[in-house]
Amino acid sequence: MQELFQVAVHPLNLFYTVLMLLVVLYWLSVILGAIDMSAFDFDLDTDLDVDADADTDFSAGGWLATALHFFHFDRVPFMLVMSLVILSAWTMTVLTNHYWGNYSTAFGLALIAPILLIAFFVAKMLSYPLIPLFARMNTAAAPVEYVGMQCRVKLPPYGNNFGQGGVYHDGDELLVNIKSNHPLKAGEETVIIGRTEDQRYWLVEPLDGN
Repeated sequence: MQELFQVAVHPLNLFYTVLMLLVVLYWLSVILGAIDMSAFDFDLDTDLDVDADADTDFSAGGWLATALHFFHFDRVPFMLVMSLVILSAWTMTVLTNHYWGNYSTAFGLALIAPILLIAFFVAKMLSYPLIPLFARMNTAAAPVEYVGMQCRVKLPPYGNNFGQGGVYHDGDELLVNIKSNHPLKAGEETVIIGRTEDQRYWLVEPLDGN
């Protein structure tokens, strides 16, 4: 352990060691709830056709968006990918300098670029299995736009009292609180036309419009 510490704080490894400490502090903050994991995420133009535009879009933004997409920054949280990059770079730097017995500053500096490039590809491979997981999480977290959807009345609303209805979405029946200006009965098919002014209930009307 002492030998690992000495190697980690060696001037040739200190830069990545500091980054690793920042990564550890970040994840501790996430675990304690002080920071949200998506705090450093950003929106990437997912409509960019990177396969078609990679050879034709030479703007800085085009190349950046293509690179971010290639390394999964648009499908996995930014800090998770960067944590994998930093962990990979730190591990390779420490092991390379230690086992090669490298104490040359010039040689250490020359290794920065290739190690960092390899670290991005390692992070790409490690993050690949996480893509379906975060895709499902993002889909589940996405708000459902109920307006225009068909709703079967479960508990008819009456006067100022709200009722409940069932809406089928992605194979599941979701219960929503409903109100209506029309008399409704249980089992009747309605359509959601909007929300109440306080945004607490969904407004429905009979499917036949009567």
